[in-house]
Amino acid sequence: MFMTKQKVLPVALLGLSLGLGACTTTKTPDTSASTAQADEAARAAAAKAAADAAAAAQTSAANAGSDLSSQSLNDASKAGANLANDVAARLGLRVFYFGYDDASVQGADLQALKAHAAYLAKNSAARLQVSGHADERGTREYNMALGERRAKAVASFLTANGAKSSQLEVVSYGEEKPAVAGESEEAWAKNRRVELDYTAGKP
Repeated sequence: MFMTKQKVLPVALLGLSLGLGACTTTKTPDTSASTAQADEAARAAAAKAAADAAAAAQTSAANAGSDLSSQSLNDASKAGANLANDVAARLGLRVFYFGYDDASVQGADLQALKAHAAYLAKNSAARLQVSGHADERGTREYNMALGERRAKAVASFLTANGAKSSQLEVVSYGEEKPAVAGESEEAWAKNRRVELDYTAGKP
């Protein structure tokens, strides 16, 4: 009887030990679901950041394009205004000077004369008197002929660049209408000239 109790006691203790072991074992949590959710959230955040960056870049490009368009319009407007002012200034030139005993149009006068020719070509009702002048040196008859040659040289240039001959009236005053009185080279230089006078359709 005593022997039986001794055998039962170790078996009971073994059973108790196994039960306590089973009670103290901690189950490892399953983290695979949490990791998948975190990865999905990270991907969504990255996609949103990329979309926001693309939208910002598109807006920036649109603004830059708008700025360039505005700048281009401003530049074109300024260029147009400058051209208009340039043409107006050239049309304002109405007196063209000549060398001594010369009836050749000066190179410096060509652009202004072209502006007048273009204006006449666009305004068929415009009429222009082209008057030639000379300084007092030489005979009266010679200076009349010289003034006429100068006026005809200008008129020929105008018609060659678009004006109609019917719009032009060529006149020579010779030495009769000096711009500056005197017998100096300075006065003579001012008197060797052709003047343009619009009798109709003045610009």
